Amino acid sequence: MGKNSLLKLGFFLVGGIASTSVSPASELVEINRVVARVNDRIVTWGEIERAMDRMNFTDEEKKRRSADFVDGKIDRLLSINAFSEQGMAMPESYVEQEYNKKLMQEFNGDRKLFRDVLKGNGQSLLEYRDNLKEDIIHMHMLSARKRKREEVSPGRVEEYYRENMGDFRTETSVRLREIVITQQNGETDHHLSKKASSIWESLKKGASFKELAEQHGDSPFKSDGGDWGVYATKKEIRNDQIRKYAFLLKKGEFSSPFKVELLERKPDGSIGKSGEIAYYILQAADIRPGGVKDINEVRPEIEKILASEIESKSQRQWLSRQKKGAYVNVSLPE
Repeated sequence: MGKNSLLKLGFFLVGGIASTSVSPASELVEINRVVARVNDRIVTWGEIERAMDRMNFTDEEKKRRSADFVDGKIDRLLSINAFSEQGMAMPESYVEQEYNKKLMQEFNGDRKLFRDVLKGNGQSLLEYRDNLKEDIIHMHMLSARKRKREEVSPGRVEEYYRENMGDFRTETSVRLREIVITQQNGETDHHLSKKASSIWESLKKGASFKELAEQHGDSPFKSDGGDWGVYATKKEIRNDQIRKYAFLLKKGEFSSPFKVELLERKPDGSIGKSGEIAYYILQAADIRPGGVKDINEVRPEIEKILASEIESKSQRQWLSRQKKGAYVNVSLPE
């Protein structure tokens, strides 16, 4: 099993304390120290520390992040408490279904590997199932407060659009066709220039760029009439010369032949000049002007953003109300 799967599983493997060796009394006291209490449920430092250990936190990171982990545990216990107070119940058949799903997804159905991981985390199968059940309840209580896009008012969408217009700005992009004449059998610069000029003369006389691109040159898009098939902005075109000529053209125009020093990927992964040349003729098949996207084009995106913000705020308010109605005490180690 990969490291990521183990880390993911680690969030659920927060259980009792188990040890096969004798530890100093001071260490046992620290592990069993109660760092939080929610009504009749307690959270020990051992639980929090083991969760952070599974994230490979350094001692410094543990000090900095321990409060976040305790808050997360408190939120989880508050959700479970509210679930019980509302008289709801979680069918064991559903817990069993989720258990089997995790067994397949994270361990490919290997029960021995699963038991070994539990043992390594000092957790019994019963403890794992109990924690899984609590996780399911927690997620259910949070999802019950999800906001749908339909709940976001048109006025709020328009306000967000006005305040964040820069996020919806687009650059001018061009869809290019190309004819590329490359060196064959040691051809000189003069020979390449002459070939490209001959094609250019045909274009000036009204020949189809698409047909000439299919007949001449070595473009990887030759079979498609030299069509790149995508719209590219300036920053997406790596070659300086191609970028320069591409954005001088108007829709339907073609360039005069120009020489390009071809690029290649180096052994270290970087992009650099290959030492070879080619002559290019470009045509702007289409141009998309830059500017700000129309609000109707980005409305679904904005609705999703706002719904997420409302949901997050709603969950924080709900948890805050739960804390007011419950006994919550936190005492982190120094």
